[in-house]
Amino acid sequence: MALALAKDRQPQTKQMFVYHTLRDAIMRCELPPGQRLVTDAIARQLSVSHIPVREALQLLQAEGLVENIAHAGASVAPISRDSIVETFTVLEGLEIVAIRTATERMSDADWVALAAIVEEMDEILRGDVHEGWGDLNTQFHRTIARMTAMPLLYDMTERALGQWDRIRRYFFTSVLEHRIIQSQHEHHAILEAMQRRDTSALEDLIKVHNRGAMAAYAAHLAEQPEVRTDGTGGSAPRGIVRTPST
Repeated sequence: MALALAKDRQPQTKQMFVYHTLRDAIMRCELPPGQRLVTDAIARQLSVSHIPVREALQLLQAEGLVENIAHAGASVAPISRDSIVETFTVLEGLEIVAIRTATERMSDADWVALAAIVEEMDEILRGDVHEGWGDLNTQFHRTIARMTAMPLLYDMTERALGQWDRIRRYFFTSVLEHRIIQSQHEHHAILEAMQRRDTSALEDLIKVHNRGAMAAYAAHLAEQPEVRTDGTGGSAPRGIVRTPST
C-alpha cells in the first residue's frame, strides 16, 4: 500500500518525513498493531538512509506508538486495555474543560456549525455506509476544543483524538458500528445542553460519553485471545510507504 504525506504538511528534514509518514500509517491502521517495522525495508521504500528511520522510530517509541523488543526489533505498539483506558481518561478530562469553556464563549454561529456537523452525522446514519461517521465525530469534538480559543488545550485534545482515531479504526466493525446509535444520541444531548448553556449537565454528559465508549472497547478486548507482541508479526509489507511525488 503506497502512502504519501498530507498535502498541507511539508516536513523540512528526512527524519520528520519518515516520522510523519509512519505515524500517519499507524494512526490509520495501515500499519496495524504488531506489524514489524524493518529499518532496511523502510529506508529502501522511502529512499533515505537508516539514520532518519531510526530517529523517527525513536520519536514514535516516545509517543507509545512503537515498541522495541529485544532480539526482535521495532514493531507497531499493540492497542491494549491500558492504552484504551488512558486515551478515554485523558479525553474525558480535556473535554470537561473544553465543553465548559466552549459553552461560555460560544457564539450563535459556533452552535450552528456544531449542529451542522451533527446533522451530517445523522445523514450518514440514515444510509448503509457508516465509515465517514467516525471522521465527523472527531470533527465534532475538535470543533468544541477549537471554540475554547485555548491553543494548548486544542493541541492536547488533537493528540488524544488521534489516539482515539487509531482505536476506532482498528475496532470499527467489532465495536464502533454497534455503538454508533447510542453515541449519536449522546451528541444530540450534548448539543442541546450547550444551547441551554447548562455546564453542569454537560460535565455529566461528557463523562457518560467517554466512559461508555471506553467500556465498550475494553469489554471487546477482554473477549479476544491475547495478541503476541514479541515481534513475530512478519516483515513490513512491500509498498507500505513511498516518497511524495515531486
